[in-house]
Amino acid sequence: MYSINWSRWGLVLALLVGVNACKNNDIDPNASSNVIPPTRGSADFTKYVAVGNSLTAGYADGGLYRDGQLNSYPSILAEQFATVGGGSFTQPLFTEAQAAGSGYLKLIRVPSLADPTSIITSIGQVASGAVRGTSTNGGVLYTKFTDANQNLGVPGIRTADILTVGYGSAAGNPFFERLVADPTATYFQYVSNNLTNATFFSCWLGNNDALGFATSGGITPLTPIALFTTNFTAIMNKLTEGGRKGVVVGIPSIITAPYFSTLAIPLVLAQVNLLLKPAAPITALYIQTTTGVRTTQAGDLLMIPNATNYASIGNTAVGTKNGPYGLSPTNPLPNNVVLDAGEVTALNASIAAFNGIMKAQADSKGVAYVDPNTVLTQVGGAAGLTQNGITYTSSFIQGGVFSLDGIHLTPAGYALMANELIKGINAKYGSTIAQVNPASYRRVLLQQ
Repeated sequence: MYSINWSRWGLVLALLVGVNACKNNDIDPNASSNVIPPTRGSADFTKYVAVGNSLTAGYADGGLYRDGQLNSYPSILAEQFATVGGGSFTQPLFTEAQAAGSGYLKLIRVPSLADPTSIITSIGQVASGAVRGTSTNGGVLYTKFTDANQNLGVPGIRTADILTVGYGSAAGNPFFERLVADPTATYFQYVSNNLTNATFFSCWLGNNDALGFATSGGITPLTPIALFTTNFTAIMNKLTEGGRKGVVVGIPSIITAPYFSTLAIPLVLAQVNLLLKPAAPITALYIQTTTGVRTTQAGDLLMIPNATNYASIGNTAVGTKNGPYGLSPTNPLPNNVVLDAGEVTALNASIAAFNGIMKAQADSKGVAYVDPNTVLTQVGGAAGLTQNGITYTSSFIQGGVFSLDGIHLTPAGYALMANELIKGINAKYGSTIAQVNPASYRRVLLQQ
């Protein structure tokens, strides 16, 4: 993932309810004690390579930075693999001097989640610490890392992009450009070059093939199923060469993330009525969809980064300026700030199709498949997920699982996901790798 434009907010990190305990990565959070010694089963973890996008890279809080990289789920897995013969794990870390990486979101005060404006003003920006120049298309160029690498996660990459020549050029993806010496190299070639002597892999691709559509309000196209099938089949053929074992991770339900679930329409309407004090209660907003203008209905979703936009509802100087913004059919909320119910249906259908393709490939190659929704559904439930006396929920900021961009995970969230992968690996290969204690990893922090 990574296709989230929060430039209007700025980028940074912080910690609200942070738990920075000493790490004990040999604790099974679901067991009273660990009596089974770790074993590798039929898998070989000597050299582990992780393939994927921003979730693999450790992207969090709207940016890629050193602390997120150090707490990526592949890094957590590699520590556990070391207990059953796994070797060292090299990541393309930003240096300590450039620890801010691409820049990231920070929490500067505790917001009222019932007030969209409060959410905006509670989040600030940490500037990039690793910019080396400007690209040919006006973007940034990050400090190069072209050494051998085992965490191949590239923020923003889609399965649709893995065979694209020039994806690592100065006009391409800056996170991939940082990693390659040859600007014409494809991601597929990059993976191939870094698979030498690899014995085990994880593959978490596919999220961005759906995420861009969701965060753009349905404007950015979904990846065609045929292209997704072709490219994912190609990468799986490469990853499983010689019988190499590994784990494939599916695409989570995007709309359950705080990015889409925090600013529920009834909440925004309550704020509008409170501020405007209309003679009669306002019960719906007008939105622009691909089929025309209509009032909001069940299933329409508003997005956190547009909170400033929603705070302008009723303002006749915003939008088309032909009537009160969002309250008139001649001045509706534009298509790009609302993911409407029809677009949600299309999004979910594509995710289901993508996941079907990924699972079929995993099954045909005899490798593990993990559905991330198994743990995220528990997190999103009314009671949340409790492990080791700590409860994790999908609530924005306080829940502890999702970072400040509302899409990517906190270190604690990545630890929960690493545990889900460990469970899938153990079940598939007969290994007994211990899970980690997610309480040993921080949540969102309040930056003073």
